[in-house]
Amino acid sequence: MDIQDAWIAKAKQGDLEAFGRLVQRHQAWLRASLRAKLRDWTAADDLAQDAFVTAYRKIESYRGEGEFEAWLQGIAQNHFRNYIRKRREDYIGGDVELQALLGGNEEVVCSNRKLEALRECLGKVKGPIRNLLEMRYVEGKTIREISEETANGHSTLTMKLHRVRAQLAECINLESGKM
Repeated sequence: MDIQDAWIAKAKQGDLEAFGRLVQRHQAWLRASLRAKLRDWTAADDLAQDAFVTAYRKIESYRGEGEFEAWLQGIAQNHFRNYIRKRREDYIGGDVELQALLGGNEEVVCSNRKLEALRECLGKVKGPIRNLLEMRYVEGKTIREISEETANGHSTLTMKLHRVRAQLAECINLESGKM
């Protein structure tokens, strides 16, 4: 058993010092890996910290069948994907504009081609997807709250919102080109 395996075994028993040594050993390459993917180094460092917190909480699930580094990298990759997914909402015009247009507060939104196109495209959204958008952006409900109300899973709702935002983005590009 090498020293890292001993630290892992102790960390599984709740030894914070042993886990701290694992962090010291792996933090440089993990931060560098995330910094290579993000321009915002502060966000990359935060993601690395989040990955270590998750690793600490889930250290008991590490069975040693693969390399510890690969397991840790997988955790960091999941945090990175979640970070990127959370920021995708902003590319259409942002939550403020969606909330204002869906809620009928159009005076809040300054007029320009993209926002006019967004208004046009939102007018085409009907039915359950429109209700989902209103719950999220007008009523300000969290995905968890919507999930509980609609009996849809968190991942399902996240994917539906992602798809409708992608469709809106495509529609906006088409509509703003016509104006």
